[in-house]
Amino acid sequence: MSKGRVYTDERFQYEDPFSGRVITQLTDHLGHSNHFYFTDPCWFNDGQSMLFNGDREGRRNLFRYDFDDGKITQMTDLQGKGGTPRACISIPNNCAYYWWGRQAIELNLTTLAERVLYEVPTGMDPWDRTNPTADGQYVITKIAQAAPKQKASISFAYSEFRAMMRDKPLTQLVRIDIATGAAKVLHEDHRYLNHINTSPTLPQVTTFCHEGPWNLIDQRIWGLNVETGDVWKIRPQDDGKNFAVGHEYWFADGERIGYHGRPRIEDNASDKASGEHVFGYVKWDNSDLTEVRFPFHSTHFQSLDEKLIVGDGSPFQGSDRWKKAEPFIQLFKWNGEQYVGPRILAYHRSTFNDQYAHPHPRFTPDGKYVLYSSDLTHYANMYLVEVGVFDDLPLLTDDTPARPDMLQKNS
Repeated sequence: MSKGRVYTDERFQYEDPFSGRVITQLTDHLGHSNHFYFTDPCWFNDGQSMLFNGDREGRRNLFRYDFDDGKITQMTDLQGKGGTPRACISIPNNCAYYWWGRQAIELNLTTLAERVLYEVPTGMDPWDRTNPTADGQYVITKIAQAAPKQKASISFAYSEFRAMMRDKPLTQLVRIDIATGAAKVLHEDHRYLNHINTSPTLPQVTTFCHEGPWNLIDQRIWGLNVETGDVWKIRPQDDGKNFAVGHEYWFADGERIGYHGRPRIEDNASDKASGEHVFGYVKWDNSDLTEVRFPFHSTHFQSLDEKLIVGDGSPFQGSDRWKKAEPFIQLFKWNGEQYVGPRILAYHRSTFNDQYAHPHPRFTPDGKYVLYSSDLTHYANMYLVEVGVFDDLPLLTDDTPARPDMLQKNS
């Protein structure tokens, strides 16, 4: 197993039983394959290639996927237990940046050469992604105070989520100069800071969040000037509306930020918010706020702008046998007055067991396709489906079964 090795997973195409769309399964290996988190830059080569995470031959590495011929190229040869290389691509630099162990590493997408940019100082641990600025000058990332050793415990998805919010470790947002490796702490707080997302077009702006169950967080979305270190609230939550918001992401213009949310609940013993869903977007400087009724559910939403939104519904295990499950990739369209839908684009049937199994649907840069991951087979794989004509897709209704074998009974 080495860098540059080429795999040729046979692409498999099938007709979705609900939408009739042709879905292409891109990967097929005895190990998980999943695309990056929906906010992280993964596309390059004019959108004809992407990086993804894959388990092959007993180790997790970064791989390149070429859409024209389906060729899969191993880009790293990672040793040891460094976790998942949470990478982000910088188009100006033709490089990807990722954490492995205690090092932030640069990977050249053409030569596969790697160099260490930065190493975490003693007493701190690396966290989150390594997000490059739009001009390719800096990487913005975070490090946090190392947690004291506790008794042995098993780690699983979100197992430290509430503990991090409760313990409030010293967390630093760090700017790393890509040319020199010089690092500067831009902002620090005794708080669970997370989800650094640099603007794809504005080099000086990034967002980050105060992490935790949304209804327990006073202010979720924050802006950070990477030159001055100034921070400010984005979509201030002290406006009296009492909304819990999150899953913020940049629109393709790099100026507007999309998010979704619900009213907070009175009982803070639960993180399940009640009330009507909203979808909103606002410029990074808090101008031009738009927030509209959005009576739909998904775990994550993504879009290139406000016109067409993709969501991932919910895991296939419904809370009330199958009736509550919505294991579909869904589309929502702005008709000039409200969002309509959801229309079923694909049946994903994923478990959402961990990040590799979260569908995290995202549009391709040209908006013509949706990429998503799912573990509906034995392992998580990546899938591509054409958007096509919105109105040709079936509506998701209360009568839509959560399993395709139930379709005949409801036809």
